[in-house]
Amino acid sequence: MNENKSFSEKEMLIVIKELLKRDGYLNKLSAEVRAKVTELLQERQNSTQKNPPPVPNEEVSLINHLVLEYLEWNGYLYTAAVMASEANTVEKRTRADLCAEVGVKDDEKSSTLPLLSNVVTAYTDRIKRKINKCKKAY
Repeated sequence: MNENKSFSEKEMLIVIKELLKRDGYLNKLSAEVRAKVTELLQERQNSTQKNPPPVPNEEVSLINHLVLEYLEWNGYLYTAAVMASEANTVEKRTRADLCAEVGVKDDEKSSTLPLLSNVVTAYTDRIKRKINKCKKAY
């Protein structure tokens, strides 16, 4: 018994959308569209402004690259693409360059985590040591 089911256009679109979403293509496409729209809006805004937006200083640029490395490490590639477009990060810095800039020595243990996580951990450990040192002094 051969049963032919006909799908409505709406049902077909729902199925296609679910397939694209399941395979990750829909999220990727959405992120690429957002990144391109952001880029176009920035270009338009920059062309209509008398003064272009300020170029980020080295500290802001370093923070942007640390956040981008964190996003990419966690697999937030589409978010990273949008951020890179918004932050106008033209050149991607290597992990080794970032380590040198923040003064972190990358080893087997530290390389298993995003660099930003290592920086935050080092900072919080330092604060905890200071607190413990103060407690012992009293």
